[in-house]
Amino acid sequence: MNKLVYLCIAAALFMFTACQGDAGGDYSENTDGVISEQVPVLTNENGDILIRIAADETEYLPIELRTAMDSFNEMDNGYHVEPVIYAQAVMGKDESGGLQTADMRLLMDVMQGENVDVVMDYSFYDLSNYDILSEKGAFVDLYTFLDGDSGISRSELNTHVLEIHENGGKLYQMPLYFGIETMCGKSDYVGTKENWTLDELITHWEQMPEGTFFCNNTNQWLVYMSLVRSNLGSFVDYKNGSCSFDSPEFIALLEFCNQFPETKEKLQPDWDTVYFLHSYSFNGFDKFQRCTDEDTVFVGYPSENGLGSFVDTLRKRYSICAAAHPSVQEGAWEFISYMLNEDVQANNNAIHDGSDVEEYGFPINNAAFQRMADEQLSHQGESRPVTAGEKEYDLGYLTQAEYDQLLILIGSLNRMNSPIDKAAHNIIENEVKALFAGERTAEEVAKAIQGRMEIMISERM
Repeated sequence: MNKLVYLCIAAALFMFTACQGDAGGDYSENTDGVISEQVPVLTNENGDILIRIAADETEYLPIELRTAMDSFNEMDNGYHVEPVIYAQAVMGKDESGGLQTADMRLLMDVMQGENVDVVMDYSFYDLSNYDILSEKGAFVDLYTFLDGDSGISRSELNTHVLEIHENGGKLYQMPLYFGIETMCGKSDYVGTKENWTLDELITHWEQMPEGTFFCNNTNQWLVYMSLVRSNLGSFVDYKNGSCSFDSPEFIALLEFCNQFPETKEKLQPDWDTVYFLHSYSFNGFDKFQRCTDEDTVFVGYPSENGLGSFVDTLRKRYSICAAAHPSVQEGAWEFISYMLNEDVQANNNAIHDGSDVEEYGFPINNAAFQRMADEQLSHQGESRPVTAGEKEYDLGYLTQAEYDQLLILIGSLNRMNSPIDKAAHNIIENEVKALFAGERTAEEVAKAIQGRMEIMISERM
């Protein structure tokens, strides 16, 4: 079924590219092309231009999107944003009676300029489909809007994070917020050097006392989950339609995991158990402050270039369809600019006294980021009791030293998280089972994963 789906998508991409050629080049640079002019501009009963955004069931809209839609639609600005439902739990039929998944219907609508104008990565069940569309030129280069005369400007946003999302110098996806994925440890055990290679990780691990937990535990699968599974995106390149699971780096990671005990049961820690590393996702100032102190060292996921920490914007990225009518694209940009507004971004991440509220992430808007940091820093050293479940504890506030450390960490990031969907995880982990069972060597498993993943990626590209 998947192969048939992607053959259909490939055919649609061919037709889409052909139309781009007729319009005179890359469609993302030519919003006055043939396709968009043929797409009608729809309006509601008040005459407002409709901006249609792809979503799953309405009740599951991300809260930041739902609140932004409500506020934006009350502005009487000539536009009205509404969701278009692609229910991921439902298998539908096309006009010929053939079965279609929600992802396939959305892919086809994006490429053919029908039913949808704005897409978020969260719109897809398999987020990799969103990245593939980005690579195929199905979305508008948002730099043409950022450098224009309306809406938010490039200088107002974190250009470093935007550059990480570029494709050939173009920006097809806009992250609203960002998080950081990394590994860290205490300086007593990991030293003071940040951003390790695998050799450095192995050297430090070999010096740890007996009984140390690698992360939250110590056995083959749990070390794999912490060290490899969380970082699988570094071995997939959707831009070039390739993967590198047969690389010496991936083989060495598998061999490292294979040295641990094979039991799947968690070992029970003692009161004095030493933890070597922790895998962390920082989705805002509170989470960063809660998980770090002056002894925390960010070693990252081990990598050849020693830059293993990465930006995580999954489920927070938005794009404007290149096949949408130019006037609809302008309205879509006005809506995205509203979500990027300083007040909107800062208020979505406001500090809530008395309750532990999860932040959406670090704002991409520079002023909102600084406002939130300043608010934290103005209270540094003060108590902030919060309640999580039935427990109360002192969360406190970000200190200047922690803030400086955060800025250095953000500045060191040079890549984004690439989504690895369920099918890919199944391929990889079914092969890894053979390694842990002693049935194959790490080289054999890596070669098998590479072959199967190459086939899967080629079908989708």
